[in-house]
Amino acid sequence: MKIFSSKRNIDKDVSLIADYFGGSENIENVSHCATRMRIRVKNIELVKLDEIEKLELVSGTIAKENLVQFVVKTNLEEFNKDFLITLGVSLKRVPNLFDVKLTVKKNFFKTVTDGIGVLVKPIIPYLITLSIISTFANIINNIEVKGSTIKDTGEVAATMGKMFASLQNAMTLAFSILIPWSVFKMMRGSQAIGISIGVVLCAKDFAQTNDFMSGNKGLFDWGQSYVDSNGVETSWSFSSFESGYPWKISYQGQILPLVLIAFMAVYLERLVRKIKYGVVKELLGIPLVTLVSFFVGLLILAPIGMLITYGMNVGVLWASTHRIAKYIFNPLFGILLPWLVVTGFIQIFVVVSLQQFMTYGAISINAMFTQLNIAVATSCLVFAVMNRQNKELQKTAVPSYLIAFIGGSTEPALFGVTLRFLFPVIAASIGTTVGIVITTMSDVLTTMGPASFLVFLCIIPYAQDPQYAAFNMTTWAPGGFFWMAIALVATIGTTVLATILLSRVNYFKKMTKSILDRDFAPIPGAEIITNKIKNKKEKVKKVGKENE
Repeated sequence: MKIFSSKRNIDKDVSLIADYFGGSENIENVSHCATRMRIRVKNIELVKLDEIEKLELVSGTIAKENLVQFVVKTNLEEFNKDFLITLGVSLKRVPNLFDVKLTVKKNFFKTVTDGIGVLVKPIIPYLITLSIISTFANIINNIEVKGSTIKDTGEVAATMGKMFASLQNAMTLAFSILIPWSVFKMMRGSQAIGISIGVVLCAKDFAQTNDFMSGNKGLFDWGQSYVDSNGVETSWSFSSFESGYPWKISYQGQILPLVLIAFMAVYLERLVRKIKYGVVKELLGIPLVTLVSFFVGLLILAPIGMLITYGMNVGVLWASTHRIAKYIFNPLFGILLPWLVVTGFIQIFVVVSLQQFMTYGAISINAMFTQLNIAVATSCLVFAVMNRQNKELQKTAVPSYLIAFIGGSTEPALFGVTLRFLFPVIAASIGTTVGIVITTMSDVLTTMGPASFLVFLCIIPYAQDPQYAAFNMTTWAPGGFFWMAIALVATIGTTVLATILLSRVNYFKKMTKSILDRDFAPIPGAEIITNKIKNKKEKVKKVGKENE
């Protein structure tokens, strides 16, 4: 019995396929959907299609224009990873495996967004866990049934509410510690050092920035005392170093400053690793990484980081909740949201939403993310129904829109289906905006949680609850659940109508026909293999039932 997993073994056929495509120099883009690989090449004449079809791993190929598609007999996602590795692509540095461009020249903003995407990717399992825990905490502590919350029903329920609140706070702290770890992991540094830096910069005896910001004091008004969330009076002073300025500012919840200090630390470690003498390196050099990061972080970057955190929180909060500004910012944000996902810029706002949750305990833009995900799922569903005769399209579209409806992940629907035809994304943009206008007018607020149909598990019934005073929002009666439902109905209805109307435009009609013929045409030989696998599974089930 194997206890430890072995090193990833790549099938030799995968390397041969890469060679038959002319190598990475001839490949522009690698993408995949639920059933097939799609490789866009620079020169189709360099592709040895006949040789690819002879390989045992491949069950069918088709080539149109500069796009080659084929079906493999193994797990498609694993094949995609192996294929990218064979081409020399580092999976750790790819933010989105659905659509990988090999020849793109990145500008500064693309580099930043991709970097954030890669940084967040290893933390996704944690974010899912935090989302679930926050959802349970919200159900027990905030959602009212017949005028009272679950925690008010008895001592056991109240204790469970406190336990979930404590777990949520601990997970929030863990996120701050995981940021330096993720940077060190991404940059191939010592992950243990990354974790230690996260721990020391978030030590419990430091003052959290949200304690200061929740005091409604001016940005530079640090000369007076205030009472933190634990009821302890803390004073800040420019004149007295001992009182805590600036060295007692915790990095907990300061995501961007943590990224900055982590990058400084990982490059410092690289410098230390160049020391020739092992004793000097291990006894002085390696500890120096943590020591320098600690003092530079607290004495220099902590005040700067707090200004960044404060400004980012205040800016987004003001733009999305101010009684006038929200009617400008939120609809514009809604129009741009699908395109932010496509370009990767959405990663910046994911960080902003996390920053907001860690500071204020709620998120003003999660309701907008929900409208986006439901609109993208709806446009994909409508397009699939309109082209239901295309079986190849259905294989990709059905799982894609289901994932978006339930899980809130739009990448499969966008990159696998709608983005190719353009007009469903435009329809999703329109539908998203309509839904956002409704949630903006009614002041719907949520905690950390799923941005899908499951959003009802994390809605705050009334945003005017004193603990969410920082948002200055007043949810219309009969509450956030009702208005979120109305918004989703409007989003779905608008998206359905927009998708149908745009599909009748001649330009999109021609585009749809061309792309369906190119990207979703049946691949010779693939259906035979699929049927064989299906029949084999049915035989196994039949034998199993007979044995019972």
